[in-house]
Amino acid sequence: MNRAPVSVVIPTYNRADTIEDAVDSALAQTLPPAQVVVVDDGSQDDTSERLRKYSGRILYHRQPNSGISIARNNGARLSTEPFIALLDSDDVWHPRKLELQLEVMERRPQLGMLGTAEFDWPAATFPSLPVDATGPLVALSWEHLVLRTSLLTSSILIRRSIFDQIGGFDPAMLRCEDRDLFLRVAEVAQVALLKVSLLGYRDTPGSASKQVASCEAAMRRILTLLDEREAWRGRWLLRRKAYSLMHQTCCDAQARAGNHAGAVKRVILSMAYYPLPYRREDVRLRFDRPKRLAVNLLRLLHLKAPDRGVAARSQPATNALWSIRDGIGGAA
Repeated sequence: MNRAPVSVVIPTYNRADTIEDAVDSALAQTLPPAQVVVVDDGSQDDTSERLRKYSGRILYHRQPNSGISIARNNGARLSTEPFIALLDSDDVWHPRKLELQLEVMERRPQLGMLGTAEFDWPAATFPSLPVDATGPLVALSWEHLVLRTSLLTSSILIRRSIFDQIGGFDPAMLRCEDRDLFLRVAEVAQVALLKVSLLGYRDTPGSASKQVASCEAAMRRILTLLDEREAWRGRWLLRRKAYSLMHQTCCDAQARAGNHAGAVKRVILSMAYYPLPYRREDVRLRFDRPKRLAVNLLRLLHLKAPDRGVAARSQPATNALWSIRDGIGGAA
């Protein structure tokens, strides 16, 4: 059987209940990867025992708990193939994911990184695919990615040469390390999204996207790093909009956490950075920030009841502008 020239890197930390699903989905590809590397970031559950049945089919590497960035970098260091595919241990792939992504990458040698759309997982079946499953391709410029992520880490296929060129994940990034990597890739290569649902995304309780304070600090750090390396290239309005959207997202997160005073502060900062109206694709609602300001002021003054449905809906603490979903204390 032909093998895809791909090393799959699966970091894991205390995900014994989902790791087998992730590994099985990688091994069951219509074009199976030449290598699957599982990096166990010091799990304290029975992850290692569950992976013994894959002996000879995967490369298992255990390390002291060091965080997801180091786990992914070590997986990439152990990889041998010209392409690296990232897969979190609580997600799964559609069986045709690597086949379709490689077809796109081989036709477009200038493309350095390719993500895909996602579908909710668990599900009864994988979604059906369009006849031309490599056609709906959307270019994602640096200017786009600095405003909204648009990619999930487990969907990524990246050329190893590009990963090595940018130095992999930043170990100092405890959150948002995927977004930081995406931006650095977009500075040196083309990035695109294949708008076909090839990633099964599991919304795991307790993921880092639910940790409001640490996620906000990470968002600020990314923009500060861009300032330090003068990545804006004179685009001052884009910079102000990026900071504004960051504060708007943090307003959303603070409101979901019940901190309405913090939400009010952040939406005011958002409007101060960028008082112009957002484009329709930037936000979910028209007049988004004025509405958020009014609602949170009313709730702060106890003139409007809290949204009792927020906790029950298990929605992530950030919206699509800043997609953050990594496991706490280690790899996902």
